[in-house]
Amino acid sequence: MKPFVFQQAEDVWPEGETLLHVYIAPSDQDRELTALVKRGREALRGFPITCVEERWLHITVDQITDRVGAAIPPAERQLLVAELEKQIAVVAPFDIMVGSLMSYATGVIADVHPDEPLNGLHTVVRAAIQTVRGSHATGYPTKVPHLTIGYATEECDSDQVQRKLRNEVRPGHAPMRVDAVHLVDVTADTQAKTITWEHVATIPLGANG
Repeated sequence: MKPFVFQQAEDVWPEGETLLHVYIAPSDQDRELTALVKRGREALRGFPITCVEERWLHITVDQITDRVGAAIPPAERQLLVAELEKQIAVVAPFDIMVGSLMSYATGVIADVHPDEPLNGLHTVVRAAIQTVRGSHATGYPTKVPHLTIGYATEECDSDQVQRKLRNEVRPGHAPMRVDAVHLVDVTADTQAKTITWEHVATIPLGANG
């Protein structure tokens, strides 16, 4: 496992800048997920991994890559919110399963599944972004959906981390309800290996259904 590097599209995240993202975030109703993540944090004690605080847990749906956050004024953000609301209104809320926790190349992630509703949501969100900002605004590479538990700060043995996770984080799965996405302006601390954000808007799924 190597230290995590935050990215803008496929480049290094610009130092001191924020980037707009669309995230899925757990809510208070996801109590089993909260317990799962807590067990994961306990298992990772002693490893050079910065665990994500509960309030900053997220699944990335997409990243707006054409400009840094400060260069996207309120009027342009509202156009983006309006288009997201329009397109996501026809997507019904759905349930996913989070877990198991996996030692990864640069940290620890939780797999999420099934893929189909998450991939469908990503397609709709990306279409909304491109409608407002053009295809050049969605340079973030499409990845298998996941929820990050922690970011590596130094090199460590991934196998040791995985053994701890498998032996100690049981049960290794938890349900999560997806009924909204969030447009957020994200700050990445490259030294502390943390992600935080300023909330821009919450867009509910299924507003027209």
